Amino acid sequence: MTRLAIRLAIRLAIRLAIRRGADSSGGDPNDAEAMCARWRADRADMVEGAWSGGVDGCDPGDIDAVGRDNTLRVLNLFRWLADLPPITHDPALDAKGQQCALMMHAQGQLSHGPTPDWTCYSADGAEAAANSNIASTATVASVDLYMMDPGNPTTIGHRRWILSNSIGPTGLGSTDGFSCMWTLGGTGNAGAPWLAYPSPGPFPLEATDIGWTNLDETGWSIQSDGIDLASAQVTVTRDGEVLPMTVVQLGGGYGSTYAISMLPDGWQIGVGEYDVVVTGISEPIEYDVEIVDCG
Repeated sequence: MTRLAIRLAIRLAIRLAIRRGADSSGGDPNDAEAMCARWRADRADMVEGAWSGGVDGCDPGDIDAVGRDNTLRVLNLFRWLADLPPITHDPALDAKGQQCALMMHAQGQLSHGPTPDWTCYSADGAEAAANSNIASTATVASVDLYMMDPGNPTTIGHRRWILSNSIGPTGLGSTDGFSCMWTLGGTGNAGAPWLAYPSPGPFPLEATDIGWTNLDETGWSIQSDGIDLASAQVTVTRDGEVLPMTVVQLGGGYGSTYAISMLPDGWQIGVGEYDVVVTGISEPIEYDVEIVDCG
């Protein structure tokens, strides 16, 4: 066995061990069948649950437990695909998230810096707005929206927070039309040297095109807390053919210190195996993505 083959074998063994340890109850994400089974199971129930509050009287109310449970399960599904540990939610942060969602709902707009003249303004709601992913959808649907992240080509910030090492516990607040997901200031310490989306290994085709847009438009991404990606050069190949990518440097501090997006240039993602090699950085990154139709 050559030295290169030995290094590759060791790297594969480490990755398999990490992936299997991410969630021992969720199956092996390196097995395409098991990955698809969990993808289908974790998304079988996407019910939002009813909101008990209302703008009249500025009542934040709450959402049914099923809505919060479904949100957390779908969020942790994406983290499981990326070798990251699951996170929980904090009732105190949930309550602040409810105040945040009420404010957005009452005002009919989104802002990370709502001012006291907003309808149903509260200090707790404003704190949550400044520390959360916010969406003009209810909370379960918001997870898919954050992972696709349309309209944020310079940051892909919502996705990066969900896939961050530091997130957790979160706070989940929702009305029937707006939601807030606490992401900043977490105590998580996953320690992943880098994260990619689509993530290495088998990856569901269905996750590349969810509702609002697709990854051909918003881009693949790589993020890291310790590897400076400023000079990153990316080569993606499929069946030996080099597929051109447009690399975009993303703003720092959105769930990771460094990040890039990679936009397919003249081609579209589909079922198949993709080899991704990132050079021009202190620690070259190489991984394979196998896009699998889980339908």
